[in-house]
Amino acid sequence: MAKVTVEPMSRSASTVDTAQAGDVQIWLKRFNRKRLTFAAALIIFTLLCAVMLYNNIKEERITALREQHEEQITLAVIDINRELGDIRNILRLLSTDRDVLDGLSRPSADIDRIATVFNQFGRAVDHLLQVRWLDNQGYERVRVNINDGKTEVVPANALQDKSDRYYFQNAMQVLPPDIYISPIDLNIENGQIVKPFQPVVRIGFQTSEADGLQSGVLLINYDLSKLIAQIRALSTEHAEIMLVDAWGNWLEHPNADLEWGALLGQPNNSLKLTDPLLWSRISDEKSIILQPYNGELYSSRRITLSTNDSPEVAENIYMVVCTPGDTVDDIQSAALQPSLLLGLFILLVGGRILLRDFSMQNSLHDLTQTLEYEKHELKLLNDELDNSLSRQQLLQNELVETRKLSSLGMMVAGVAHELNTPIGGAVIANSSLQSGHDSLKQSVNEGLSRQALDNYLTNTDEGLKLVDTNLKRAAGLVKSFKRLALDRANEEILTFNLTQVVNDLFCTLTPKIKESNTRIINHVETEITLRGYPGIVSQILQNLIINALTYGTADMQSGEILLDAKLTNGWVVITVTDNGNGVAPELRDSLFDPFVTSGRGLGHTGLGLHLVHQWVTDLMHGRINVEYPDVGGTRFVIELPQQIEATT
Repeated sequence: MAKVTVEPMSRSASTVDTAQAGDVQIWLKRFNRKRLTFAAALIIFTLLCAVMLYNNIKEERITALREQHEEQITLAVIDINRELGDIRNILRLLSTDRDVLDGLSRPSADIDRIATVFNQFGRAVDHLLQVRWLDNQGYERVRVNINDGKTEVVPANALQDKSDRYYFQNAMQVLPPDIYISPIDLNIENGQIVKPFQPVVRIGFQTSEADGLQSGVLLINYDLSKLIAQIRALSTEHAEIMLVDAWGNWLEHPNADLEWGALLGQPNNSLKLTDPLLWSRISDEKSIILQPYNGELYSSRRITLSTNDSPEVAENIYMVVCTPGDTVDDIQSAALQPSLLLGLFILLVGGRILLRDFSMQNSLHDLTQTLEYEKHELKLLNDELDNSLSRQQLLQNELVETRKLSSLGMMVAGVAHELNTPIGGAVIANSSLQSGHDSLKQSVNEGLSRQALDNYLTNTDEGLKLVDTNLKRAAGLVKSFKRLALDRANEEILTFNLTQVVNDLFCTLTPKIKESNTRIINHVETEITLRGYPGIVSQILQNLIINALTYGTADMQSGEILLDAKLTNGWVVITVTDNGNGVAPELRDSLFDPFVTSGRGLGHTGLGLHLVHQWVTDLMHGRINVEYPDVGGTRFVIELPQQIEATT
């Protein structure tokens, strides 16, 4: 056999085989680069998922904690403002009492007459410790002490000179009709702090010669023990509530040993000295919500005791809520654990994919080596056959090419089949874990079942809608509470919408209404606008509704209170009707008189309806009547002018 025809054919086959082997090597290098890219993308994706899950869980816990802080501060501020409002109303009532005015209008004060009124006040009003009148030199002219509801008129030889006391000096700077409220301190008798401690606030009203009265000041010592106890009761394990005065002293603290430091001769027991930076933050800001500090979370709210035109004597107190560092660490740990589990799961799934890929690449390498060996064997066979096997050589080359293509096709199909299932499963698992980390974590801990997974998928949409709805309602309550607080703090005549005032009021009364079995029906026309005092209107309606809940429908299973308002000939007619127990016949003729109540044994003073009558007639220039429907219950009819002009 001649070799002249065989050698060219052999070189051609070798060239083709070498080119194909080179293509496989290039494909393997590209495949390695894809594997490295996939590994890098897997690590980045894992980190992103873990960080997102960690932030979502942490933000959810922080949001719940923020809501708890805001609720505690709001409740505490409401309690304090309500208590201060009651105290102001009591002193204003005392300052307008006819016997007191007559007693102070004489050339020399009628001490006995004033003492009689003070004595009656001491017995009628809870939490009073002292009622007294000091002349403009600071000497006590008349004083009544109250202890456990028992009153004692202090004899003249036991009265004291209080001219050096800060509360007398500050009260004399506040001109009527403004009222002075002192800082909160401890009750002191005969130079000694009373034990157990009695937190006390002093409230004063200046009597002026310009009003035809003896110059001096009416002072009430009011016991705040119950208020402090209510604020203390708001504390929880994860949100401790504290009260700090204007000088940084603790008025209420989870550690009672730190309270009243300056008064007890322990000035270092104060926030201002122990932590000046935190004190600076709290005292400089009117409101702080959930700010981190030294591993803890703080919220605070500044409350001004004297709210009128006397900033030089006004004192602030600060409501502080603290979440301990242990709780913050628990929140971070609770968010970190599922995040690590998610990252580990993604890495395991991705690692399995990479492991399969590596195994497939090794198989492909073995196939390439086998192909190279077969190519070498075929070349040797081609050299041996030479010219006699030329046609067979051509056929052999074709068979080699066919086998290479077939192997490559099967390899690609196998790779596609093997990659399809784990990648699809990873995408589905990742989507499920991202949207339902909390429920999946709980199900894994309890034993994951298909039923649990199906239930979770069914309830996911409803859970997300519920979260969205609660967030929007909070925002709306805050906004409503803020607007209501501004209305009641503003003493200027404003133009306002009655429906908005009513809706804001209902927001604040929602917890109280939910405790009862009473339904509130609102028939207030939406387009009624008034010019007057929106805060006073809100207070009038609040007193009437609370009065109906307390005395009218308290023991009923299906109580109803109907609120109606209409505009008629420039007058707004508001009715508050309940289907409750009605008013006892012996109280009907004196319902608006002070100290008239059927709930004396429950601690009620009987001033609520009297103040409503004064607000309606004196401040709003309106009229109020009470009716007793034949079907039972009570109806209050209030007529207010739509426009109230400011008086000079």
